[in-house]
Amino acid sequence: MSTSRPVVTVVKALTALAVTTIIGVVAACGGTTTSSSSGAGAPSTSDGGGATSGSTCSDLASAAAKDVGAVIDAHRACTQASDCTTVELSASCFDSCTRAMRKDAAADLKAAQDKANQTQCVQFSSQGCKPTIPPCEPPTAPTCQAGLCSN
Repeated sequence: MSTSRPVVTVVKALTALAVTTIIGVVAACGGTTTSSSSGAGAPSTSDGGGATSGSTCSDLASAAAKDVGAVIDAHRACTQASDCTTVELSASCFDSCTRAMRKDAAADLKAAQDKANQTQCVQFSSQGCKPTIPPCEPPTAPTCQAGLCSN
């Protein structure tokens, strides 16, 4: 006896519930969502500094988050907890709550955020996209675990 049909039905129901819950949380927190018929945002026809022509709102926010996140990831090495600080993984077109990184790399993070704000986020805004602000847990104190800043 096959159980794939009931499993698929349950997965579809849970996915719909999760999407509805996320949209409700975003709306309750004053955020907005933007979508097109594909659910990813309006396409663009211009190149916005690193984003390809035809990038969706989601593509642009993801690219900016990847670029800023790469700087944080590159600066996580530590020898003790006092080397670390909690920072926002964000720019004007995305927010991914907080992460831990070395204190002495704050200028590199600021430069990456500024670059994202001047490239992907400019295109994001020009397309009428609105960032989705996730519900974030309060950050915990950063620690140095196995030679990497974390929280």
